[in-house]
Amino acid sequence: MSRSSGVLAPCAYKTATSSLLGNQETASPDHSAMFRQIFIGVLTTLVAATAVAAQTAGTTTTTWDCCEPACGYTSNLSPGARGPVQSCSKNNGPAASGAQNACFASSGNLAFSCDKYQPIVVNSTFAYGFAGHGNTATATCCKCYQFTWTSGAGKGKSMIVQAINAGGITDTDFDIYTPGGGVGDFNACTAQYGAPSGGWGRQYGGVTSDSQCSQLPSNLQAGCHWRWQWAGGDVNEWQITYKQVNCPSQLTSLSGCTPAAI
Repeated sequence: MSRSSGVLAPCAYKTATSSLLGNQETASPDHSAMFRQIFIGVLTTLVAATAVAAQTAGTTTTTWDCCEPACGYTSNLSPGARGPVQSCSKNNGPAASGAQNACFASSGNLAFSCDKYQPIVVNSTFAYGFAGHGNTATATCCKCYQFTWTSGAGKGKSMIVQAINAGGITDTDFDIYTPGGGVGDFNACTAQYGAPSGGWGRQYGGVTSDSQCSQLPSNLQAGCHWRWQWAGGDVNEWQITYKQVNCPSQLTSLSGCTPAAI
């Protein structure tokens, strides 16, 4: 439906009401009020429908590969973003200047993902977090998105996530950073935490139960439990609807990256 379908433009509304009511001076106040209420009701419905239509359908997956995020490089930032995303040392302090991504280097100063990129519970139905999103870093890095699950155990729950990684991810998928979420194609968790060579649990998807979160280092277990205790299940391949939003300070203060306002 077009934006104007089913709604009378102001001039058309005046003509229509005049023809229905006759001379404007003789129309009863009750009739005028009635038509104003109808017009406002139809307009409100159209605005609400347009807002729903602006949502995009997508999916969620999980990751925790311990690699330096792709958005940790200034050259990868989206237009207007101020950053880059912060990377960390092996002990989760600030990465040294010139440190190399631990997924592609094995010696010298190495840069890892930070343990602060775990999900943050706000209440029983809303959380903040970080995610990989899209295949092109310069299109998504540091932008924020709000999504609501439409399937899975988390149906009806929502998150606002900031994109801190990209590449090898579809344009409609959000690869949520959650410890024990699977190392995927690259694994720096062995170098950072002594994780098994394939990561904790499955290489893609990670641990399969809340009890397996005990396999992780203590500083990562809360983020692992988040998936099972707050989201309510595996999270992988759950359906969502999402839209881009302005980033809240709760995320930018942790990542160190602020995108252009929308």
